[in-house]
Amino acid sequence: MSNKSTQEHIPPESIIRPYANWLWRFFSSIRLALILILIIAALVLLGALTPLNIFNSIYFAVPGIMLMLNILVCSLNRWKSINLILRGGEIVQPESFYTTGMEVKGIHLPASEAAAITEKVLRARGYRVRKSIGADIHMTADKNHYFRLGTYLSHFSLILFVVAFLLGFHYGFRDTGFAVVEGQTKQVGHNTGLETKLISFTSQQYANGMPKDYSSRVILYEGGQQVKEALIRVNHPLYYKGTRFYQSFFGTAVKLLIHDGQGQTIFDDNVLLSTDSGNSQYSDGFVDLPGQGFTVRLINSSAPNDTMIPAGDIAIGIIQQSQQISMKLVPLNTPIVINGLEFTFQGLPNYSGFQVSRDPTNAIIWIASGLFLAGICAVFYFPYRQLRVLFRTEENEGSLSLHAVGRSGSESNTEVNGIIKEIEKKLPPHNS
Repeated sequence: MSNKSTQEHIPPESIIRPYANWLWRFFSSIRLALILILIIAALVLLGALTPLNIFNSIYFAVPGIMLMLNILVCSLNRWKSINLILRGGEIVQPESFYTTGMEVKGIHLPASEAAAITEKVLRARGYRVRKSIGADIHMTADKNHYFRLGTYLSHFSLILFVVAFLLGFHYGFRDTGFAVVEGQTKQVGHNTGLETKLISFTSQQYANGMPKDYSSRVILYEGGQQVKEALIRVNHPLYYKGTRFYQSFFGTAVKLLIHDGQGQTIFDDNVLLSTDSGNSQYSDGFVDLPGQGFTVRLINSSAPNDTMIPAGDIAIGIIQQSQQISMKLVPLNTPIVINGLEFTFQGLPNYSGFQVSRDPTNAIIWIASGLFLAGICAVFYFPYRQLRVLFRTEENEGSLSLHAVGRSGSESNTEVNGIIKEIEKKLPPHNS
């Protein structure tokens, strides 16, 4: 009974605290940050090189959220040391503290006057000076202490980068296959409320037939109203309210009309053709007709003297169970019955292909970039420096001992030596 009673009266915080401490130590690990960054980098690479939708999956969201928590906990852990720097720390230090510093002897002034000269020199160099006056005078001077907050700017910018990455892939989009036929108006989709009309497409070619330049004249509609007309060229995208249209590809389409045996229209649209990987002379496209149990293949030839598919004709093949069972030539505007369906080839309009994207987090990215650069500059170009000075009055003469705290190196030593020389210049000359 006594054991049960003891267990029932265990304070809840005594049970929770060990787990909370473990979690805090777990998320304050620098090693965890490196592992998470590597995992995110690997997922980004996987998402870029494969068709897998990694960025909108939990596999991407979890390490991203964990990295934000890791950065936040590490930032909170550093606050104690940062806050100590902001406040300046203790002024009085034991005399042994100054044994590794630099000493100026032979000062024939009271300690208070030597301290006043030193304070003036330090303040002129931008140092914050605090003193403690007793039998000896202790002085602490530091500068660039507020620039230590640059660490938090950098940490906060990393959190913003992760947030932008997660939100961008969740609410943004990138469509690499948006194609519009000349004269056609097509909805962009993705909840943009935009429509694009391709007025004309033009291309220039090199002597060997390779594309030199190509451009599209388009009209952009929003809510049925024209909002923009522009010429889109390679490396000259159209931008509207966060949505970008990049010229990406182009080709030829087949305007095709299909009627069934009762004269009902079962297809009336443009079919985009793509170049046959085995022969650049031919391009083909496909129309799936599930209700008929077969797929239609359309083939066009770009050679003016092709004997198999003469200019002005296209070839239409019927594919059933992965086998092509028939093929016929279809002249322009001449209905041809194939496999019980009537096909009418109505023209070969050009189409233009765009890469359309929207990233709603552009502003966050710019803010994060600015904060990151500001934080890096604050920490590296305005290093924290602290000097502690002890003024002693001895039997025959005074002396001061100066100890530098902060980033070591030639730059720091140069500053300390400059301060000492400036102090010595302002001291009265020794009269023997």
